[in-house]
Amino acid sequence: MPGITLLCFAASYSVAFAIELAGLWVRFGWHRVAMIGMAIAGLVAHSLYLASIAAGDVAILSSPANWMLVVAWVLAALYLWVVFAAPGSAMGLFVLPLVLGLIALAKNTTYQPFADANAPQFWNWLHGSLLLLATVAVCVGFLAGLMYLIQSWRLKHKLPPSPRFRLPSLEKLARTNSRSLGISAVLVAGGFFSGVVLSRLKDGGNTDYHLLADPVVLSLLGMLLWLVVAEIFRLAYPAARQGRKVAYMTLASFGFLVITLLTFAMTGAHGGPTVPSDNPDRESTSMHGANPTKVRP
Repeated sequence: MPGITLLCFAASYSVAFAIELAGLWVRFGWHRVAMIGMAIAGLVAHSLYLASIAAGDVAILSSPANWMLVVAWVLAALYLWVVFAAPGSAMGLFVLPLVLGLIALAKNTTYQPFADANAPQFWNWLHGSLLLLATVAVCVGFLAGLMYLIQSWRLKHKLPPSPRFRLPSLEKLARTNSRSLGISAVLVAGGFFSGVVLSRLKDGGNTDYHLLADPVVLSLLGMLLWLVVAEIFRLAYPAARQGRKVAYMTLASFGFLVITLLTFAMTGAHGGPTVPSDNPDRESTSMHGANPTKVRP
């Protein structure tokens, strides 16, 4: 969409985060209105940017850059929901930096498609959707785990509650941690195995492509194995003693996610070259040697 760039909504989210951060020390009469207004402005611009992609000739989840922008949009929408559902919560201090990090990563990674146009559309959609939801679940678990550890530390040191830095209760955070860990394991497993099926359908006759030599596949497999082990530990461990341990596991899960996202960014998705660009009219080449095709961010 003309006039809307990554910088537009990144700047709005940055101002909202700055206002939220400043609120730890000083609050003015229109503090909350300004913060919400900038967050809404960012989400609207973000939505229009994604809508322009969906209206074009490229599927919304077709590339690493678009995929990260959709994850960032979901997290920004969740943040606004929390702002209205739990006024005074300090969620923005945790969510907005993650949103900005995903936008920055999208800015510096490729818009080349994950798979060529001949790949089965159902498996493309299923694979991308499951991994998108898994990424959101891991991010939510990471934020809940981080807030759990901070809240636990404050209670341990008997720090008085602050109206300017309110977090959910330990019970709610522990419940969110546990659920996000289990949901993440199921979604990543679905995304991984649907990706295996998609790869077999698309690259079955390509002797130059080896699934287990693909750095993206290996990083995703490592993440899946960790989530399965973590979920088994969570189910086997007494519920009353899970709190901090599950929080640490969700933080570690986020570490695996970061490795996978960085692999996307550095390899251009499934071993292809990375071509970072924000030019809507550039020429790109498919990940597996297809003819050059024009894509737009």
